[in-house]
Amino acid sequence: MDTEKKGIQSIELGYVILKTISSANKPLTITEISKACDMQKSQLYRYLISLCRIGFLEKSDDLRYSLGSELTLIGLRGLEKIDIRVKALPYIKKLNELLDETVSLAIWVEKEGPIFISWEESKKPINVNVRVGSPAPLTTSATGNIFAAFYPKEKTERLIQQELNTNTVPPEEFEQTLTKVKQAGYAFTQAYIPGIAAISAPIFDQKDDLVAAISVIGLSGVLDITEESYVTSELLKTAKELSNSLGYVYL
Repeated sequence: MDTEKKGIQSIELGYVILKTISSANKPLTITEISKACDMQKSQLYRYLISLCRIGFLEKSDDLRYSLGSELTLIGLRGLEKIDIRVKALPYIKKLNELLDETVSLAIWVEKEGPIFISWEESKKPINVNVRVGSPAPLTTSATGNIFAAFYPKEKTERLIQQELNTNTVPPEEFEQTLTKVKQAGYAFTQAYIPGIAAISAPIFDQKDDLVAAISVIGLSGVLDITEESYVTSELLKTAKELSNSLGYVYL
């Protein structure tokens, strides 16, 4: 049997360390990891250095270890394992075929923010390509605005502040944008990437929590992102149908 063949023990030990940390409900110290994995600290320390170096783990200022962003992104690329993507795929394909515009889906990833996990490209000669695993800024993108408006503030405020400290968006203007997004139930932008327009809507689950954002992305001047447009109407209709399939009830 393959399981009985000799493998690389260091990889298997690395997996045990990652599994132990991922199973914990809080970041762990080296002492806690050592006890849980039954490993000497001197041996464990070398693994922790390497795992942090490649981004599989992160070490906080108080010397505690948690899963790193690189490991999270690798997990995202196992997209068939992400339930929301599986559930959303038929809706994304249908909207893409109906509009012949690029349609994307993004979810929230801890410490990373909104990350695109799925897309269907337009069949037009010129279309917009959305790379799986790429982030969506909270303050300047339509997808990001959805999370900034509807995701828990304690999850978003640190990343929002970081962006506002480095970009040219005035905080007052951003707050006005979020108010409009909450009132309208969707977000749009033509300013994030020159020549590109996007419109995005929230996906909620049975607990009334935001679980994803579905977006239509196209060329500025071609994609109609006005409130009365066919694109806006069909996007909101699709978002509502997908949310309903997840147990969300619109009042």
